[in-house]
Amino acid sequence: MEEKKFENQNLNSELFQEYIDSLPEEKETVIRGEVPDEEANPSASHQTEDNPSDGLSEQVERDLLDYKRRGYGEHTVRRSTSSHRRTSRKRNTAAAVLIGAAAGVIAIASVTTILIARNTYSDAEYYTEPYIEEEYVDPYEEEMAKMSGSLSQPEIFLNGKYVALPVSFKDFMQEGWKVRTSAFSDAAETVGSEPVSFHIETEWGEEICEVSVVSPTGEPVPVSDAIVTGLYTDSQSYWYELNGGIYVGSSSWTVENALNEQGIEWTKHGNDAGARYIVESAVENEYGYDDYVLRLELEDDYVERITMQLSQSAQE
Repeated sequence: MEEKKFENQNLNSELFQEYIDSLPEEKETVIRGEVPDEEANPSASHQTEDNPSDGLSEQVERDLLDYKRRGYGEHTVRRSTSSHRRTSRKRNTAAAVLIGAAAGVIAIASVTTILIARNTYSDAEYYTEPYIEEEYVDPYEEEMAKMSGSLSQPEIFLNGKYVALPVSFKDFMQEGWKVRTSAFSDAAETVGSEPVSFHIETEWGEEICEVSVVSPTGEPVPVSDAIVTGLYTDSQSYWYELNGGIYVGSSSWTVENALNEQGIEWTKHGNDAGARYIVESAVENEYGYDDYVLRLELEDDYVERITMQLSQSAQE
């Protein structure tokens, strides 16, 4: 009964296979159920017939019991299981090493990228162009240098340009300047001996000044052939400047100080609330306009209007 119980409960494929592998070749053939060759091994057939009572199963069970008592089966199973566990652990360890190595490579690449980006950004942020000091060139210095410095001369620094009266209307009109037209009357196309006024403005529509033009011969001529003999401006700008640093917006103190420094004759009419400074002088030019009058009109002690006017003494 004990042997039968072992066959039913303890006989397993691994133990059986190990047992088979330990048998001689001819006995292994019999156990596996192969029919022995009588010619090759007649004693095997005879032995089977002589011992019909010895069943193959009982013999195998006895051998297996003896094989197991000697401890081979359990050790084999343990070694097989232990080997399997070691193999699994090795595989798990290898997988962990590979995963760790991959993670390390990714981390190193990320850190390298961040460092490169930070260095690039840092260089771009803190890099400054080397400072090269360039000599400042005043674009209006040449025009301003043409001014004589004397208020007795009919000249003005007008919107960045030097203007001295009398001047041909064609030469007076600078690039971008234009005549302001009126909705109620057309601008004159010709002028004679009587002065005609024109309002001059910039290309953006800002008024520069008002000019008085006449024919240089007294005979009617196109406006482009006329000459400018008078100029009036009330534009408060540092770009419209007389000699002595006087411009619309200058105080009475600035005006009187400039006149006194130049040592020229001048007169003042009115009071600080509404005063007028007048400078009269004789000038020479090719057109015969030899009398020059400069008027500076002040309101509340500041220049509000500048008037420059030439005339011919022989006509008076």
